[in-house]
Amino acid sequence: MSLMKKWIIAGLFVLCGIEALSGTIYAGEDDLRQYAHGISYVKDPYTEKSYLIWSDACKLGIASDGSWTHDVYRAKINLNNPKIGGVKRIVKADEAQEPSSASYSSDGKMIVTFEDGNDAGDFELAQRFVLYGKHMKRIKKYPSDIALGGHSGHAASTDDHHVVFWSEGWVDGGGVDNLGTGDDVYVTSMDSDGDHMVTIPVAKSESTRDWWPILAASDSKALLVWQRYVVGETYSRLCYALYDPDKRQLEKVSGNSVVEELKDINVRYYTYNVSYLKHRGIFVINLTTTSGEGMIILIDRNGTIIKKIRGLEAFVREAAPAISDDSEEKMYFPVNRSEVQEITFDKDYSVKTGLHKCDFNWCESGTAGFIDNDGNVWFGVLDTEHFKKRRKTLKLVEMR
Repeated sequence: MSLMKKWIIAGLFVLCGIEALSGTIYAGEDDLRQYAHGISYVKDPYTEKSYLIWSDACKLGIASDGSWTHDVYRAKINLNNPKIGGVKRIVKADEAQEPSSASYSSDGKMIVTFEDGNDAGDFELAQRFVLYGKHMKRIKKYPSDIALGGHSGHAASTDDHHVVFWSEGWVDGGGVDNLGTGDDVYVTSMDSDGDHMVTIPVAKSESTRDWWPILAASDSKALLVWQRYVVGETYSRLCYALYDPDKRQLEKVSGNSVVEELKDINVRYYTYNVSYLKHRGIFVINLTTTSGEGMIILIDRNGTIIKKIRGLEAFVREAAPAISDDSEEKMYFPVNRSEVQEITFDKDYSVKTGLHKCDFNWCESGTAGFIDNDGNVWFGVLDTEHFKKRRKTLKLVEMR
């Protein structure tokens, strides 16, 4: 997209596998996100049909001027015998709509949000969304705006609200390869029909640089997670906040503050994720430090840290885990080059771990885990490392 040439925006630590096993791939011709970027696994709570939603440039490739050309796609997933079917392009426009992020509210409405380089005027980018009701009936058509100038947004949904967490602005210098960082982060919420939209700042300050916002939602609140630039350092600090879309406000999570900055952890840029375990009522942040150590932080529904667990495998960038839908709620994370780490929490939140193999080398343009009806663990992967022009990048990988 056009602004990519000016800013080199979201997440330029673009590796296939983990950093220690391959060299840095710089933005431009070798930035694998240009082929596909951003994937979500979602399940309709009414029909119980499953889908993968992702952004792909396989049809057009990269424009002659270097602009990205992603559109947004949807594929049905058969959980009885996992395979990709019913592929449909749901957003088609000039420039790129990426990375995509999708979620369902409990009343069966699905939001898909994405950064958009098409028709954004002087802002050059916009954070936009589309919205679907029952039986994939479109409620809000493209282009529906979250914010002109917004970028790098992700979505999660409570019972009756959609929440989009997004960045605004760019500051040159610092960050990965001194290419710069985002500036501020905002949260936007709306009811499940896409109405009564409200936006508030989460971290907007002259003294901080905050970007790459992600989130997870419980039935009523969303945990917002992002990275903060540390001057002169090659690591970031992770921050989080708790947002209540019913009250349209951030809640205090630490003393009198609505923002918690984890100053004791040196986080590898962009290599973190957050999930919600509904049966246990906790949020789970997983991250990789600059030393290559995997770490998990457990946070309760009030935004209080329950426990920090160190000494895990190195988590893969932009990879959402598969989570079993039972009281045990086992989590399966892509880690290292081609492995999956299984994590089970005991009652005292100590962990049991296992390591499994995969016949695939992880890429970092997007991975989304899910479990089939027989209990087998799968991942929808944007296979950008092995991309061939005009061939779709989506691949299903089973844990062995």
